[in-house]
Amino acid sequence: MPSSFSLSSIRAQATKIFVWVAWAHVVLAPGVALLARNSWREPMAVALVMAVIATLAAWKLRDGLALRSVIAVCLTFGPILFVYAGRGHFSGIAGNGDWQIDYHMYFFGVFAMLTAYVDWRPIAISAALTAVHHLILDLVVPGNVFPEEGLDRVALHAIAVVIECGVLFWLTAAIGALFRRLEDLVDFTSRETAEALIREQETIAALRDQLDHHLARRTRKRWPTSFWCSRRTPAP
Repeated sequence: MPSSFSLSSIRAQATKIFVWVAWAHVVLAPGVALLARNSWREPMAVALVMAVIATLAAWKLRDGLALRSVIAVCLTFGPILFVYAGRGHFSGIAGNGDWQIDYHMYFFGVFAMLTAYVDWRPIAISAALTAVHHLILDLVVPGNVFPEEGLDRVALHAIAVVIECGVLFWLTAAIGALFRRLEDLVDFTSRETAEALIREQETIAALRDQLDHHLARRTRKRWPTSFWCSRRTPAP
């Protein structure tokens, strides 16, 4: 299988993309805060920390659950910061809108992006972090997560998360199984091809031996040994 189509190469490429996305948050989070007439320093500082953590993880950790989990957390902080930075009732581009609730859509975007790992666990980690964030802030500082407090809104968002993540779990499992079958098929084909080449080489070697033996017999029949002996006997 070409390396560009292997599961490991897709995951490695996804990690590189997600690190760039984390760095994009460093610029976007303070921009959201400025649109909402809020302080941009705190969102930018947290986004910078998350981007550095994602970069170090991609640099130091080998591909696996640990790396994917760290990247999932760092990505999820993107919408968390957007929702925080966009709090208030002046967060639209025109300055008179209420876009905080709209930034929640980016949570679903993060869940969808994490399917590039073809692993349901980073999605589950991101969804769990989202649920904890929504629940705790709605109880403690509701204005940092929703324009108006209310567990009913948290429950509505939770239902949407469960529905999307359920489908994404199934999708990643199906794609993962497909890749494993494809890799098994490639391995089987490679073994069969190697064995066929070995058999072909053995057949060619056997035919060559038979041909050499046949030519040697025909030479002996055409030129008897007595002829060669007489050629070697010196004249008296």
